[in-house]
Amino acid sequence: MDTIQIKLELNYIALTMEDFKRIETFINHIKSPDGHTFCDMIDIRDTRSVGIKISYPRFFYGSNVFLITTKEQCFQVQRWFCEAIEKMSVLIGARIYLERVDIPFTYIMAPDYDFYSYNKLYGIMALVHAEKRVNGSRKMYADILTQRPETLIYTDTKTPSSYNNKVMIYNQFLNVQAKTDGEETLEMFINQYPDLQYRMRIEVSKKIRRNPFTIKDFGNLDMVGNYLPQLKETALDNLLDFEIIDRIYQNEAIQLANILNIERQKRGFNYEVFILQNISKIYDYEILRRALGLAVDNTKTRESAVTAVRRCLNNYSQMNNVIVIDVYARLKDIKKYIEQFQIY
Repeated sequence: MDTIQIKLELNYIALTMEDFKRIETFINHIKSPDGHTFCDMIDIRDTRSVGIKISYPRFFYGSNVFLITTKEQCFQVQRWFCEAIEKMSVLIGARIYLERVDIPFTYIMAPDYDFYSYNKLYGIMALVHAEKRVNGSRKMYADILTQRPETLIYTDTKTPSSYNNKVMIYNQFLNVQAKTDGEETLEMFINQYPDLQYRMRIEVSKKIRRNPFTIKDFGNLDMVGNYLPQLKETALDNLLDFEIIDRIYQNEAIQLANILNIERQKRGFNYEVFILQNISKIYDYEILRRALGLAVDNTKTRESAVTAVRRCLNNYSQMNNVIVIDVYARLKDIKKYIEQFQIY
């Protein structure tokens, strides 16, 4: 679990701006037993409702570097919140509408790689998403100077903000670094969570439409049991459907083979040059290997070409620290991790 968004509907007919200011101050200063703030009032919905974001990790540690591992931790956060809001008279008896649930899957990247190294995997996921969610959106936010992606967002609507389901993949270390004041605090996070620098965060969000809860019922809501299976399926179905991935590999191989057939007729054809010119279309060595099988009839020529392109791709991978060999296997590894992820 990461965060949830709720609407708190009060019993009062109407509230003044002064009332809302007092509510905001109260909500933003609710503290966990360890003294961490974990709630934020995000807006005023109408004359008697407010939007609130609740962070489960911040309840325990003050930052989302902490990972929720048990259902009991979720209940602890919800019950503490419910007890807290009933200490303010204007909030007593409020109804709670659950609006959004965010559940992260924290995949640990190989030590020799960074977030950018997995760029080819994000591309394959985008191709899957484009086929599964024709009316969806796939956005990448990158550093302008380096052109390296830091966040990928896959939504089921053309306008990302109006999504029903969203998968966001981001570099958690950079995310934490941007939100952390002071090098000492960041150093403390790294010392206590050595894997932080290798975390690929695959965060799935779902907007919720259901009847409101009483404060007591909300405290006992099994957030994990209700939503983890759904959000897990969202990630697997929209990004890691291997029936589609297999079809993508074959289609991409055919397209590359067509380009190869044209380029090989030109004088001075060179595989290294071909790879550099078409690297954006080469998502995996396996795709290029299949393309050679389709484009080159002579067995010895094909074997020689396979050896040459593998060497070239290995060199490219090492020089740019990008995974181009065994992309398929790494996609399988991420799928397996999400499938096996549980919070007990």
